Amino acid sequence: MAKVRALSSFEHGGHRSRGHKFEVSPQHADLLVKRGLVALIPGSLSASGGGSPLARTGAALVGQNASGVIAELATVVDMGTLAAALEAEQSKGDKARKTVLEAIASAIAALPKE
Repeated sequence: MAKVRALSSFEHGGHRSRGHKFEVSPQHADLLVKRGLVALIPGSLSASGGGSPLARTGAALVGQNASGVIAELATVVDMGTLAAALEAEQSKGDKARKTVLEAIASAIAALPKE
């Protein structure tokens, strides 16, 4: 099972309000993340999550086109993944995309402070 947090209100096995935390199968979590309805709670997906977008590494995240990276950043709530994505994009040197760097920095800033 994977724990997720609703990013907006929607219906899925009952009403889910924004911020509501609940568990779904990894397959359902994958679909809900792709639709931008939920964010995966860090550490809640087992290693068997395989190659789904939920298990993306930072390098795989920034391997997409810029609009894909920016769209997927809305679902990433893990500081480790964001830091790895920032490092991977910066390692491109002169080919690093300014919009992607700014989007990652914004995503990091938006994470809750512990």
